[in-house]
Amino acid sequence: MSKENNRIIVLGGDGFCGWPTTLHLSAAGYDVTIVDNLSRRKIDVELGTQSLTPIATIEQRLRTWKEVSGHEIGYVNINIAEDFADLEALIRRVQPRAIVHFAEQRAAPYSMKSARHKRYTVDNNINGTHNVLCAIVESGVDVHLVHLGTMGVYGYGTAGMSIPEGYLNVKVDVQGGDVEIDIPYPPHPGSIYHMTKTLDALLFYYYNKNDNVRITDLHQGVVWGTNTDETQLHPDLVNRFDYEGDYGTVLNRFLVQAAV
Repeated sequence: MSKENNRIIVLGGDGFCGWPTTLHLSAAGYDVTIVDNLSRRKIDVELGTQSLTPIATIEQRLRTWKEVSGHEIGYVNINIAEDFADLEALIRRVQPRAIVHFAEQRAAPYSMKSARHKRYTVDNNINGTHNVLCAIVESGVDVHLVHLGTMGVYGYGTAGMSIPEGYLNVKVDVQGGDVEIDIPYPPHPGSIYHMTKTLDALLFYYYNKNDNVRITDLHQGVVWGTNTDETQLHPDLVNRFDYEGDYGTVLNRFLVQAAV
């Protein structure tokens, strides 16, 4: 692959979506650096559970990937919600063309367990996202930020129409005449987790408008399954498979029920 700048930072690159994305980008020839404070693994300890598929340590994962593919992936342990200076310094040093942002507490049930879990989810997700945006601006690096959001920001009801791509064209009655304006589609989050993704979108709107940060916010549906072409290359590369009530997506739980 011939690219003038092929460097990409994957925030949350040890996680369920981050790990297979990292391997896919590395296999495609990108120079990838993972940023992850391993908080998801610590939550497993807190909940007394673990992935149904045994997952190797991040260090073993990276060693095995280099042996299997010949590609090296960098790794830095940074808490992006707290360590702003380290995050900004990393962006200045790596000079990435893109940052892929998975580094958020992603479970709606977990975000609602208690006041502590609600506060942790808001502190981690909102501070982390804002630190990334602020670090991009302060670094002066022209970065394309790609963020994994969720269609849950719009709620799970129906307005009797298709949800538009982010914005809604409305007519406002102003002094007897109609004025057409585009507004963000009204969010309707159903959990603290979904609320943080809604607030993320407002941060993106501001930093794009005010600082011209290039941002793609992907509002996807349920992510399910385990392996990709890259994670199947060696047992040490296998992705995590969550099936319990907090982190197991409904499709993963149904798959486990069907198997047993």
